[in-house]
Amino acid sequence: MSRVNGVGRRRFLQWGAAAATATAGATALSGCATSKSGDTRSVGSAGKLLRVGASDATGTTSLDPRHAGFGASYIALYHLYDQLMYLKGSRYELGLAESVEPNKDASEWTIRLHKHAVFHDGSPVRAADVAYSLRTLATPPSTRANNFVDLDLDRLKAVDAHTLKVGLKRPRGDFREAVLAVFSPVFPEGTRGKDFDKGVGSGPYRLEEHDGKNLRLAVNDKYWGGTSYFRRIELDLIADPAARLAALKSGQIDYAFGITATGAKAERGNSAIRVRRGGTANSNALSFAMNEQLAPFDNPDVRRAVRLAADREALVRQVLLGLGTKGDDVVGKGLPGYAGGDRKRDLAEARRLFARAKVDSLTLHAADTVPGFVAAARLLGQQLKEAGVELDVQKVPADTYYADLKGLARTPFQTFYYANRPAAVHLSATTTKGAFFNVTGLGEPHFKRLASAQATVDDSKREAAFAAVQRGLYSSGGDLLWGFQEQLDASAPGLSGVWSSQSIPVFTRARSA
Repeated sequence: MSRVNGVGRRRFLQWGAAAATATAGATALSGCATSKSGDTRSVGSAGKLLRVGASDATGTTSLDPRHAGFGASYIALYHLYDQLMYLKGSRYELGLAESVEPNKDASEWTIRLHKHAVFHDGSPVRAADVAYSLRTLATPPSTRANNFVDLDLDRLKAVDAHTLKVGLKRPRGDFREAVLAVFSPVFPEGTRGKDFDKGVGSGPYRLEEHDGKNLRLAVNDKYWGGTSYFRRIELDLIADPAARLAALKSGQIDYAFGITATGAKAERGNSAIRVRRGGTANSNALSFAMNEQLAPFDNPDVRRAVRLAADREALVRQVLLGLGTKGDDVVGKGLPGYAGGDRKRDLAEARRLFARAKVDSLTLHAADTVPGFVAAARLLGQQLKEAGVELDVQKVPADTYYADLKGLARTPFQTFYYANRPAAVHLSATTTKGAFFNVTGLGEPHFKRLASAQATVDDSKREAAFAAVQRGLYSSGGDLLWGFQEQLDASAPGLSGVWSSQSIPVFTRARSA
């Protein structure tokens, strides 16, 4: 059984021979920008200010790790809080944890912390703080509780100031990669409610100003991992990807998180703007999600018909403009442990299945939570029409799409996306019983197969068990996962050293030429 030992935070362990560095493909950029005060400067010149524009799934920027939405909030979290571990593409990396080691059957794990980590308020980071953070994240109303459902909170104990024992309700051979590396921010013991608005962590930046949407971070000169180059980061909430690109071009921001493939193509010849492509490891798995608990998708014939009617190559070509890869209904393509198939279009079979199920119309809720989703939905409508089905595309606001998680679980057919992560990580984080993103209505048979795979301690046997779970989803699951859309960001020139975790840009090692 592989282990993460105490050789330090730079040591990486890969899942399988296919693993590859996630962030090496990002393009370094350089140029001039105009600050909010009106002066013109190169990125990172006097004052070393970096201005970032991003959207957020909830429409606001939250500093509360229990509820933060994907986008601007996650960017803030990655800079204010240290995580115990990080997921970087197909690898995981030690963070605040100096080592993470299991006992013989992986029912208990020992976490040892870096001894020089200090919170922004000057207090040392202790094992008791980590225990409190994990307990808080694992307890409702935290929307992250499902990720920590196997923690035995009665066996979560600080051994000494820098050592923590984490007992589990059942063996989890995948505890590092499927739990800690996915999301494990640490905050001071006792933090609750409005305390999170202060953003007190042990990360490389501290909170200077926050108005509920936009915020400003100042470098933490006492950071245990070294001081970052940029003295300040301004994070502006800009919901529309075209507006983010326009803000970058006009010099209002230096980094645009999330632009469309159309925007990337249009700026291909612009020497003042360079597009940063995230590669497969930093991509969104794009799905038309069918809830198999709700009619008409409780009929497996209908789910299969929708999948067979889709022209995936056309969707990738026309919507992603070549900046992506065809999907085949399972997350994790191009990453270790992937066991998906190769779905081919079959209109004749789709027509037969729709006719047998007596389905001639469907309704799809669509939102541009990632650029191009609404356009993809309309194109799917044209493809379904070839199979004899009319599709009513109902566009809904992107900035409030994730505000009602229970509502998403009650929607029969909707656009949805997942971060492309190694299959075992995705399955454990997103498709377990009680997962708040179970938009395809997975039931007990799947949960039992997945639980058995997670409990397998032997690495090779666990990988085989996860492969079997994927084959089940490929055969009869509810995702029409048609493409992998690379994370496309853009920057003013001269910026280098940006790395990504689950498509979120991190500027702790960023510099300007």
